[in-house]
Amino acid sequence: MTEKECFEKLVKLRYQELFSCPVCRNSDIWLKPDRRIIICKNCRKEISPLSDSLFGRSHIPLGTWFDIIYLVTSSPDRVITAKTIFEELDIGSYRTAWEALNKIRFAISHNEPRIKLKGVIEFDEMVISGIGSEYHKLSILGAIEIEGEKRLCLEMIKNPDEMNIKDYLRKRFSRKVTVITDPDKLYILNWLVLNRINQKSSIKHYGANFMSIHIILQDVRYGLKNGHHNISEKYLQSILDEYVFTFNNKDRNIAYEKVIKYMVNTKMSEYKKSETKKRRFLSIILG
Repeated sequence: MTEKECFEKLVKLRYQELFSCPVCRNSDIWLKPDRRIIICKNCRKEISPLSDSLFGRSHIPLGTWFDIIYLVTSSPDRVITAKTIFEELDIGSYRTAWEALNKIRFAISHNEPRIKLKGVIEFDEMVISGIGSEYHKLSILGAIEIEGEKRLCLEMIKNPDEMNIKDYLRKRFSRKVTVITDPDKLYILNWLVLNRINQKSSIKHYGANFMSIHIILQDVRYGLKNGHHNISEKYLQSILDEYVFTFNNKDRNIAYEKVIKYMVNTKMSEYKKSETKKRRFLSIILG
């Protein structure tokens, strides 16, 4: 897409064809894609519709932004790296590629609805060792519906215990679910018993296209281990959200359009506030 086409698309998504000039309330405008502004035809007020969005204050051409979003939503690896973006697109520097990818991940995490799984669910945990000023146990909890929509949830929990596991199960599982898990992991069975969740002892064969949660967690581990030299704890959940987004949105065109809409309607101030609040750096070593 050309710069003009990209700008027109973003303006349409931003205002949903309901633009009203803040000075005179006129709705007729001129588009100036080269300056990324719109001008009111009545009072000549210049407005920058992207300045407070995640596209704002960026020297990356809009066409390149759209190419990055396409890479994120169409990658067969589900979790793309800044190195891949830097190598495949003319984007200036690795830091620029990393910042763009971080904004896209924030847009997904901030806007994609948190789903509750239902029906029969397969559930497992993958432990990650973290090293900082003190030892932390980080776990990735994974759950997938094995019937119906086959939706996935992945969530990072630090120092899992009875209370935060109970909170996780309440947020992620519908009230009437049946959970299948590894019978050798007695602590997981205890979590389910304590929270009065029905259990099954085994999973039947659901066909060659079915991905069990164990396979998915191993795929996540492989992607994290081979795609990143180290990972900050503060960014791990957004990487998991990216994986879940591309897994659950199997229509790549819909996923692509969703991310563009999320980016243009998410305020830059929310992104900066999130970055400020994130915890100190913690390198994660994947066992």
